[in-house]
Amino acid sequence: MMPRTAGRLVLLRVLGLGGFTAVLAAGLEAQGHGPVYGLSTPTLGRGGWSVDLGAMGRFMDGDRRTMVRPMLSYGATEDLQLSVSLPLPLDTDASFSNARAFTRMPASRDVELMLGWRVQKRGTGVGSRQETTIWLAADVPTDEMRDDLETAPSLFGSAVTGYASRSLYLWIGGAYETSFAGGPEEHREGTVAMGSLVVGYRPAAFRGDYPEADWRAFVELVAETTGRDESKGVELADTGGRQLYGALTVLGLYGSWGLAGGPALPIYQALNGSQPDEGVRLVLNVTFWF
Repeated sequence: MMPRTAGRLVLLRVLGLGGFTAVLAAGLEAQGHGPVYGLSTPTLGRGGWSVDLGAMGRFMDGDRRTMVRPMLSYGATEDLQLSVSLPLPLDTDASFSNARAFTRMPASRDVELMLGWRVQKRGTGVGSRQETTIWLAADVPTDEMRDDLETAPSLFGSAVTGYASRSLYLWIGGAYETSFAGGPEEHREGTVAMGSLVVGYRPAAFRGDYPEADWRAFVELVAETTGRDESKGVELADTGGRQLYGALTVLGLYGSWGLAGGPALPIYQALNGSQPDEGVRLVLNVTFWF
């Protein structure tokens, strides 16, 4: 008989890939979010739908964690967006510190339900605006054990504010994630506090309207502080720490699709205990909207 955890992962893969294929067949159009690793403010318009397919990888001391995640989003109103994403792991989890890696989706084997609420929007000129968005999410694990810890649901919240125009973009935000205790040993993953700064530029050659191509580049800084994992209220020594990543990413939009991605490289790391330093993070995201 197939183990329960393996059976759930197979089912989620079938459902995720089947749902993604069905939406593609329906005729999709693209929705670009902006940066990859940093927080940003855009939400879908009223009645808009989008599908993202994100591929992400983390590499550390010869180990890797790679995953594909489809995400379906719906614009309930002009300023309210609902999203659900599913994990489709490509290999076995190594012992990595808790992190999101891609701010619109977690880098873990969790099903995530996310609500985005743009609480403030103000026009500052022709084609420019200043706005603030809150993102709230609930994550439900699909694996029973993770890095020798029993898993449990977690909550994620963030707030980001910034400026966007036809040529320049600036977003600054912060996020916090905490998990509940799991199993009789009361295992708990360490909390994650994150801050990000994103600066973007759209060259004059790419400021035309469709069918001209639309490309923009972003410089992203992401700082993470991860708390130690716990067992029965006792902190585990070789877990948690502080990291600062820098990334140069690009976003391309054309017609009914968008493509975003790029590497994030460590600038500073101070991990607790005897953990090896983490290396590059990679994300490639394809977006369709309809």
